[in-house]
Amino acid sequence: MRDDGELDNREQEVLAMIIRQYVIMGVPVGSKTVAAQFPEPLSPATIRNIMADLEAAGYLTQPHTSAGRVPADKAYRFYVDRISRPARLTPALERYIEDSLAAESVSTDELMEKISVILSEVSSHLGVVLGPALEEKLLEHIKFVLLPDHRVLAVIVSRPDLIENKIFRLEDDLTQQELDEAAGFLNSEFRGWSLRTIRLEMVKRMEEMKAASDRLLTAVAKLLMWGALAHEQPGPLFVSNAARLLSQPEFVNVGIAKELLAAIEEKAKVVKILSACLETPRGGVQALIGQENPHSEMRRCTFIVAPYHYRHRPVGALGVIGPTRMEYDRAIRTVEYFAEVTSRLLSAN
Repeated sequence: MRDDGELDNREQEVLAMIIRQYVIMGVPVGSKTVAAQFPEPLSPATIRNIMADLEAAGYLTQPHTSAGRVPADKAYRFYVDRISRPARLTPALERYIEDSLAAESVSTDELMEKISVILSEVSSHLGVVLGPALEEKLLEHIKFVLLPDHRVLAVIVSRPDLIENKIFRLEDDLTQQELDEAAGFLNSEFRGWSLRTIRLEMVKRMEEMKAASDRLLTAVAKLLMWGALAHEQPGPLFVSNAARLLSQPEFVNVGIAKELLAAIEEKAKVVKILSACLETPRGGVQALIGQENPHSEMRRCTFIVAPYHYRHRPVGALGVIGPTRMEYDRAIRTVEYFAEVTSRLLSAN
């Protein structure tokens, strides 16, 4: 190991070999196993010295004195950042994924649910998909209908592929004529805008006009800020085959398994992780490994997640949850490919 703490090429090769062997076998890896497979002739004693240095640097742990080593979270992070080479999926598997998701006439929610199922099947991990949030969708048409008792029905048609009805109550009275004028204004001025951007633009216009006199803008602001689009909520979460996690040896402990399943079923914590993926400027596939997870009950897990897009705009995220002992090369490429296919299917609508 160099003075700056960086691993030299031989140490990186040993670390990569231990990770790959541990992922396959699930048992501590000894120096004889590494020496037998190492590309250059090294004695088990030399390998042991390298492994001891890697352990001292926090990359490996030794469960028992006489046992081999297992990778620590730091080793997996180094592997993902510096060593991993995403494995290409076979043409047959790519065709299977595309054919499985290419059904005609399905809603966005049905597509997202199907993606979570196929992603779980292909990856052998738990598949999760965060559907597009309403505010990230692009407005096609909106209509307001006055209901009794100060209530308003908003019928929102947006892309990709959503018709949503929302009923809300306004403190101030608006007539049906005012509602029609507000809807007409939104449809003519903002068709093709994201609902989030419309709201920001209306705030700007109201500030420029000192928020006061224009009756139409005031009505639109009420509907946007305190009515139809008042709450910024994440999209729906689709989770498929949580039982897959329980088949892994890392989760044979009943207490650990129950805590993990409870956190997944609660959904809010998974939604937060996937939503954070959308807010990361660099985008692309991201890995949240073990102790990097903010939720203690999920710190035996790795999340591999990626955003998907609607016409080049990130609108949702998908990924897999599995143990930290994961085949990272394949998992990263699988998630990346699903994000590509999802983006293509949504943008084709």
